[in-house]
Amino acid sequence: MQPLFDLIAADMQPIRREVWLGLGFCPPKRCAIAIDPHALPGKQDCRAVAGLDVLLCYHGDSTRYGVLRDLCASLLLAGPRRLLVIDIDHGRLAFLKLWSGA
Repeated sequence: MQPLFDLIAADMQPIRREVWLGLGFCPPKRCAIAIDPHALPGKQDCRAVAGLDVLLCYHGDSTRYGVLRDLCASLLLAGPRRLLVIDIDHGRLAFLKLWSGA
């Protein structure tokens, strides 16, 4: 999450206020960050996503559920505007948080 903290420190935000996270890999998108499944960020580390749209990608065939659950919990506690979780292997997605503002 350090690249996001660097943007915040420079009084900047990602383009379109969205960030792509890949669990165990870096998604081929602008403003994408790879998350090491063996060193998950905690709530304090995730606070850089507050107010942003977060798209979390993972490989459903190889990702352990507990790792995915723990990362999603930390991200939700940080207060993203939206949280979308995408299983790349099975083409499934789940909205864990939707924006309800005007």
